[in-house]
Amino acid sequence: MSSSINRATIHQWVFVGLLVLTVIGMQFSHFLVSISIMVMSANFLLEGKYITKLKHIKNHPSIWLFVGLFVLHIAGILWSTDTDYAAHDIQIKLPLFALPLAIGASSKISRKQFEWVLLFFIATSLVSTIVGSVIYFILSQPGDDYRNMSPFMSHIRLSLMMGVAMYASIYLGQKSAQFQKFKSWFIGLAIWFLVYLFMLRAMSGIVAVIASAFVILWMISSKQKIKYSTSIKTFIISAMVIITGYIYWQVNQFYDFNEINIETVDRHSKGGEEYSFNLSFPLVENGNYVYAFIARNELKDEWNKHSKFDFNGLDQKEQRLESTMLRYLASKNLRRDREGVQALTHLDIWAIENGIANVRFLNDKSLNTMMYRYIWEIYNFTSGFNPQGNSLGQRFLFWRVGNHIFLDHILTGVGTGDVQLAFNEKYLNQPFDIDKKYQLRAHNQFLTMGITFGVFGLIYFLITILSGLKEVPNSRSLLFLGFFIILMTSMLDEDTLETQFGVTFAVFFYFLFLFQ
Repeated sequence: MSSSINRATIHQWVFVGLLVLTVIGMQFSHFLVSISIMVMSANFLLEGKYITKLKHIKNHPSIWLFVGLFVLHIAGILWSTDTDYAAHDIQIKLPLFALPLAIGASSKISRKQFEWVLLFFIATSLVSTIVGSVIYFILSQPGDDYRNMSPFMSHIRLSLMMGVAMYASIYLGQKSAQFQKFKSWFIGLAIWFLVYLFMLRAMSGIVAVIASAFVILWMISSKQKIKYSTSIKTFIISAMVIITGYIYWQVNQFYDFNEINIETVDRHSKGGEEYSFNLSFPLVENGNYVYAFIARNELKDEWNKHSKFDFNGLDQKEQRLESTMLRYLASKNLRRDREGVQALTHLDIWAIENGIANVRFLNDKSLNTMMYRYIWEIYNFTSGFNPQGNSLGQRFLFWRVGNHIFLDHILTGVGTGDVQLAFNEKYLNQPFDIDKKYQLRAHNQFLTMGITFGVFGLIYFLITILSGLKEVPNSRSLLFLGFFIILMTSMLDEDTLETQFGVTFAVFFYFLFLFQ
């Protein structure tokens, strides 16, 4: 009896250690994640109690539904032509098989152990934000990419982690008995993670976390006997009105164009060169048409006096320098002629050389700049311009192409291995050339599942991902609901399960919060 208890205790503490190792690895090391999942699976098998575990799995559909999703990916090889990619995809999807069993069907850890796992997750998240802040705010230069704030993973993935870290901090601050004296610290950390989320400017993460917060606050305020219920609902409605008003204001500002009457404007520069106008190509920067008031010979001669970067060459981002310059001059409301170049400062010259196409992007840390980027990208896509290289604009292209593929293969999908092949084929039929590196997949997990397995596979995926909501009582907890809404919202504009980090993030927290 004693040895049995000791063995069970050892397996439990090993399990807790592996959970901690996984949350650390998710922030800093894919290799660490892989090792921890393999050892966690081995610990699950060595623990024994197979009859008990089988009964548990039978009584909890969410476990075997997730395992079935992995089996579906294996079956999808049968109607794939690219078996090499299918094998690679199945390797990425291994957490769909391993983690539901290793976490969902393992012996339940104690509340204190669970809280220590959360504490390590919060600590590693804090370290990640500190490193990112130092890199971006201290070591970076004006115009450097804000994605530098996420040195260890995609800034979108990190934004999702910030949302979960925020909820974990609130949980420990409100629910933990052993950490009660640090309550104010945890609330402060929750606020910091929310602030850092906005600094990352990953719109999908911001929308996901705000949506989850509004839903949870509304649910809490709808319970009877909750104090300030009306005040909470009023706050939520007011916040939504303010957000909607802010977006409307930004859109109106963007579309406040400086219209040009070609019959009355100056047709020649001060130097005497005739301006060229191409208003049928309605690219704009800060309300100014880019392809207007262009004296190309003056522009070329004057630029080459000020810069070692050739006018006809490329900037540091390997974009046509001429295009970058035209956009930058328009953003400052300067004509594209000799006087326009002469009005540029040394910082402006540096910005153009480094591929910065708008003066407002020198202050890349503001919310207004982020909103301008997104509105500009939507405007460009709807105006028929090539969206490649634009985060949001490309997504509209991905969704359009993906929808066509889904409708072409609506019953069976293209199989596990042929998703990228199907996209490559469709990109050949686009009205503009898309570089290979931008010929990406759907960036919508629901659409990707439909493309891969058809409409019935999509329905199975929806049943699987929603199955956890029937697991009571934990499916009603702050942690699971907050995470669940973040996960579902992220799947609208990301292929969340198509990378090792994404699928580990999704399945790990799903079953940790649901069963542990």
